[in-house]
Amino acid sequence: SQDTNAPSGFGYSLKMLCTTADASPASSNRMLIQTKIEGQDIQSLGFGDTSNTYTVSFYVKSNVTGTYILEQYGDTASATGNNISTAYTVDTANTWERKTITLNVDSGVMTSDNTSGLVLSFWLGSGTNYTSGTLNSSWSSPSAENRAVGQVNLASATNNYWQITGLQLEVGDTATEFEHRSYGEELTACQRYCHVLTREGSSSNQNIGIGYWASTTVAETFTKFPTSMRVTPSVSASSIGEFYALIPQQAWNAASAVGLNEGGTDGCKLAWTVASNGSFGTNGRRSTFVGARGDNAKLIFDSEL
Repeated sequence: SQDTNAPSGFGYSLKMLCTTADASPASSNRMLIQTKIEGQDIQSLGFGDTSNTYTVSFYVKSNVTGTYILEQYGDTASATGNNISTAYTVDTANTWERKTITLNVDSGVMTSDNTSGLVLSFWLGSGTNYTSGTLNSSWSSPSAENRAVGQVNLASATNNYWQITGLQLEVGDTATEFEHRSYGEELTACQRYCHVLTREGSSSNQNIGIGYWASTTVAETFTKFPTSMRVTPSVSASSIGEFYALIPQQAWNAASAVGLNEGGTDGCKLAWTVASNGSFGTNGRRSTFVGARGDNAKLIFDSEL
């Protein structure tokens, strides 16, 4: 979401808007936004030595003032399940405010791999199951009622909103200026977790992959990812009927399904199910390519944590 009065240097933010009010959430209800960080990316924080500190900083804006909770969870710490919750306050409605939270690390050593290491949960509302105790302000395995004590209810009225931008995590007890990265750097970082192929502009069709006919009803194509993904991704398609496999010198054949045939972190082979093309493409005899021929056609490779 763009915001005309965003902090200098920030053109976009994440915005949560209440469209259906729930002034009295059920005891088990909870509303939060999470971001997960790979264990290998937070080794510099020094988990395991509780004298080490790190700082989380971000800009926040809401029309609902009061107490909000940032909960953090060591997903692969040796003390598995340890959480810590910290309160911050939105002081002035409809105004961007910068918040900083400094913590000592947990005693659990974080595994250095590509799985979830540290999870940040920004609470926006909850039922009494998570608010009726005492806020869990030190690393421990808490009872549920201690996780979000004091949290305001963003869903109390329609058009309530909460926005965040400039989230940064760094070693030490000082929040420095936000480190802006180039568009190219940010795109590459994002494509490690999600890569989308779609038709661009108003072209009547756009090549998605080149391959061959494995049978009269399956076209197989090869795709190279622009950057190595975190793990072998899952694949899904929106508006599958807007993808077509081409029979050379014949006609387009609409796809009805797509699946990952063979894959890795750098590329994959896809199997496209189509209506029977007769004898035009059997057992690899004919080459083919799959094109996106509609504005809603999206092929999504997902390797999120």
